[in-house]
Amino acid sequence: MVNAVASYFFKNSRRQLLLAAVLCAGAALQAQTIRCNVTLNTQKVQSTNRALFETLKTEVDNFLNSRAWTNHTYQQVERVECNFIITLNEQVNESDFKGTLQIQAQRPVYGSIYNSPTISTVDNDFEFSYKENEILDFSENMHSSNLTSMLAYWVYVVLGLDYDTFSPNGGTEWFGKAEQIAQNAQSETMSGWASSSGMNRKNRYWLVENILGSRYARERKAYYTYHRLGLDVMSEKPEEGRKQVMLALQEMQKLYQEKPDNTLYFYTIFFDTKADEIVNIFSEATPAEKQAAYQLLSTINNVNDPHYKKLK
Repeated sequence: MVNAVASYFFKNSRRQLLLAAVLCAGAALQAQTIRCNVTLNTQKVQSTNRALFETLKTEVDNFLNSRAWTNHTYQQVERVECNFIITLNEQVNESDFKGTLQIQAQRPVYGSIYNSPTISTVDNDFEFSYKENEILDFSENMHSSNLTSMLAYWVYVVLGLDYDTFSPNGGTEWFGKAEQIAQNAQSETMSGWASSSGMNRKNRYWLVENILGSRYARERKAYYTYHRLGLDVMSEKPEEGRKQVMLALQEMQKLYQEKPDNTLYFYTIFFDTKADEIVNIFSEATPAEKQAAYQLLSTINNVNDPHYKKLK
């Protein structure tokens, strides 16, 4: 039965796996969607009220891990794995803070114990207000707390990318929720939401605009091809898996040729997340395949060329 469900899963989307899992006897079902490891770094903040930071971490942890972010039923082992690393750089006053949020997520690869990273990025405009023992609350229909809006936004981006790796454009619903959060926050004075925030349009507004825009349809296609058609077949057909990964990279090449700017947020997230993994994938390839991969990557993502040089 377990093998049958696993086979069914990798022929279909994550959503279909969850439906099939309900048919399995045994494991308890969970309402929670993600399993997020929360880290709070306060070394740069000189404050005597350490209890505030303890309650902040606890509330963020509960907010992320106790909510049902989708209407799908997940088993414990099926929750999406991610890390949210909050670094506080400045305490403006008793309740206002500035810092960064590092977002990391991964998904399992079929036929292996390997987990492939789906996103690794840093939100440098992580500003929020929080009072000791404040209960974090959130509504999709309004912007009431910058902290919960930012956390929810990144949860939906994580979920959207995860779903995109299992079915073509499977994450659209969750990206739409992130877009709604960004729209609700346009009157927010704290940075990160406005289209003019940051450098090279590296902000929450432009990220979700890129993801949902037709211009970046190639990148979402690449996410699916790379993971579902590439990584998920490599345990049984490594040559075919590498071929599909190359096809995904060629989609990214076409995107770059259409819009030759490798500093755009969604585009850079793909390569910053995948650079080391791509090198590992092609480490077992033929010399000709390695050279072809290097030539492509060094052209469309020269920022990560030090990684790709291992393929030369």
